[in-house]
Amino acid sequence: MFGSEPDALLQKSLGRLPQVLCARNLRHDIDDLVKPILPARPAVVFDHNTGEALGERICRALKAVPVLLAGNPAADMETVDYVRREAAECAGLVAVGGGTINDICKYASFADGKPYVVFPTAASMNGYLSANASIAVEGYKTTLPARMPEAVFCDLSVIAGAPVRLSRSGLGDSLARPTAQADWLLSHLLLGTAYDETPFALLKPFEPHLFENARGIGKGDMESIEALMKVLLLSGLGMTIAGGSYPASQGEHMVAHAMEMLSARHSREGGNPGSFHGEEIGVTTLAVSKRQEALLRKKPTLLPLQFPTEILEKLWEKKAMEEADQTYKIKLARIIENDLDSRLRGNDGWWESIAARIESIMLPSASIQAILKAADAPGTPEALGWDMGAYATAMNYARFLRDRFTFLDLE
Repeated sequence: MFGSEPDALLQKSLGRLPQVLCARNLRHDIDDLVKPILPARPAVVFDHNTGEALGERICRALKAVPVLLAGNPAADMETVDYVRREAAECAGLVAVGGGTINDICKYASFADGKPYVVFPTAASMNGYLSANASIAVEGYKTTLPARMPEAVFCDLSVIAGAPVRLSRSGLGDSLARPTAQADWLLSHLLLGTAYDETPFALLKPFEPHLFENARGIGKGDMESIEALMKVLLLSGLGMTIAGGSYPASQGEHMVAHAMEMLSARHSREGGNPGSFHGEEIGVTTLAVSKRQEALLRKKPTLLPLQFPTEILEKLWEKKAMEEADQTYKIKLARIIENDLDSRLRGNDGWWESIAARIESIMLPSASIQAILKAADAPGTPEALGWDMGAYATAMNYARFLRDRFTFLDLE
């Protein structure tokens, strides 16, 4: 699937593995690929764009029930329910699209206990093989348990033909690995939380080639897109192994999510409408990487531990506030239990040894910046059209969003 070493790691960690196929053209193989997995007539889910790219062709090949998502579909519970109704008489689902359609089908199949397969139409994100779905419930983005697909079939001619910004978005998501790993390792070393090197060992054979050839991403080069797709798929499997998004989503994602919430507070859906999620992650990854480097070069201290209720009530919706308050209490209890403030203020060389270990797994911020530039991807908040005041607020208060201890908790 990915090579002997990654496949052996996957087999050991997960046991049963989904089928993964990446080929330059799947035009004549669709029926042979899907029928052994979904022998009964399935539902094929697509929107207007992914239907033109591949969905309508799959529908004809499988003589399937078409489920067209009109307009610009959202991964919310209303759309999930619509797909479940339309596919009620079908024994399985075929998702044709990117992150939104994959999440919708992933959760719908989980809710109904049905198998599904996915045909990605863009190398835009790393959730194809994760076992959770990001679904908006009552307007609030929520990560829900779901199921991996039975198979992922990648037609590289379709994926490379997608708008190049989608591939740049996938590259941005991939670049979060170094900052996410540094944050996850920091929490492990300071607070004793779980940490697993396996997700990163999976990526090690592929990541350098991807980053060295980032220029090809910006040009839609098929070989570069294939390398990106493999990294994204392995990143999703790494999250499944870890039992959550820990190896791929930490402080950099929290900052981007905080920006989305600030935008929603001002009645704008899903953050800046002019940018993609992965483009945002590329920008916040670079910023968080610079912060990590600065903190590793000195002896940091904890930021104030009090939950700033009055400030956050002015920034976020009530439901988000309530959830943030609950998750922060869990993190705060862990900080107090480990007497972290006193340990950071000590002078026994403890922090220096931790800093050295974290630095050994990082990618320099200068390299991250160069990779983004090579792919012609956004590298600054201004390039995304972000309001700089809101961005500063997001950097300051994103640490309260999740039960994760990151470099955002230090100064």
